Amino acid sequence: MAVEEIVILKNLEYWVLAQAGLEVILILLLVFFLMKIRAMSKLIGHSQKEENSAAGRLKLLADQLAALETKRIALEDSLGLLGEKAFAVTPPGSSRRGVATGYQGSTLPQSTGGSLRLQVEDLHSQGFSSAEIAHRLGLHPMEVKMALELSRLKAEQP
Repeated sequence: MAVEEIVILKNLEYWVLAQAGLEVILILLLVFFLMKIRAMSKLIGHSQKEENSAAGRLKLLADQLAALETKRIALEDSLGLLGEKAFAVTPPGSSRRGVATGYQGSTLPQSTGGSLRLQVEDLHSQGFSSAEIAHRLGLHPMEVKMALELSRLKAEQP
């Protein structure tokens, strides 16, 4: 029986060694996954900081956009007033800008008391091209394009 006990003990030793090996492997896996969880936790914390920073930058950009919008509206109003003043100062039969820039209008539309921008819109709605409108009103073609663009922007506003 002594031989049988030695064989059983040797088998038992192998089982104990196998069990110890498996426990070491489990501990190593546990450490590995804990390190991965810690790395992911740091990554999530970093992304939350970036998200908060981006939200702050977005708010700043929204404030700047609102300020620009108020400035654009003020500039649009100023341009309308300047156009009306220029129209009021310019006699109906002549155009100072037309003489200075070489775009003298031969046939001016009838003055309806509106601003120059409104006259440009009216002629454009009648189907005249930008060059024809510039020629008729004694304006530079770029001024006509700017007036039409302002009209388009005003029409898009809610």
